[in-house]
Amino acid sequence: MAAQRVAYQKAKNSFGKQIIFTVIFAVLFNFIRLIPKDKIETFLPYIVLFSVTISLADVLYFLGRISKLRTNGAKIQEEFDCNVYELVWNKVNSGSKADKTFINNQVKAYRPNPKSPIENWYDIDLEGLSQERAILLCQETNLWYDANLRTKFIKQIKYVLASLIAISVLIGVFSNLPLGLFILYMVAPLLPAIVLTIKIYKENEKSVSLSEELKKEVFDLKDQPQDPSKNQLRQIQDKIFCNRKDGPLVPEHFYRKARPDLEEGMKINAST
Repeated sequence: MAAQRVAYQKAKNSFGKQIIFTVIFAVLFNFIRLIPKDKIETFLPYIVLFSVTISLADVLYFLGRISKLRTNGAKIQEEFDCNVYELVWNKVNSGSKADKTFINNQVKAYRPNPKSPIENWYDIDLEGLSQERAILLCQETNLWYDANLRTKFIKQIKYVLASLIAISVLIGVFSNLPLGLFILYMVAPLLPAIVLTIKIYKENEKSVSLSEELKKEVFDLKDQPQDPSKNQLRQIQDKIFCNRKDGPLVPEHFYRKARPDLEEGMKINAST
């Protein structure tokens, strides 16, 4: 779990840099509109260059790096789950396991954080449950936690997007620019940030929807009188892995802030 934590942390750091370049710099560029009209046209080439640079960096660097780290993090967590659940690794669905050298390097880079421990990862009451039903409850807990974390994050994304648009429009109005320059200066620097924010929103919304659909399958298995089979549990686990591998990242600072309430809710949910 230490290796998984570091891999995801590196991915989140890259994600954070991506947000800084696109969102924060876009807001700063908006203040260029407050420069007198006779001088503002001097900055037009830099605004366009900024937008192009951010778009290229997003495609050529950030997307590939984040995807690779996120996939390795998902594979490490999948291997951990397989060991805990005593499930076989599904190479068809998950591909090869994460490289041992990569895992070892991440473990070496791990630094314990008392506020975000990795011990007792499944900190729920499993007493009295068969092995199969205990696994199913852990899977349900994973899905509940992920869906609720992303739901909270989606609400914040809405505020960010609304703030970006509001700041842009207000500065544009008070700068008294002609309509053509107003549209150009509003769209050019802000477009990468708006596109990224909408992308993050849509991807998290999709991930929540997948988790909710998968929870319905888990509930169906829970309602059956007999214990679920290892094959049924493996199918659930395959979908959990895919959602982890393809799901968007949530910034670390937001995760840490939301964690106490989520863990309390997770234990309540697991006990019902």
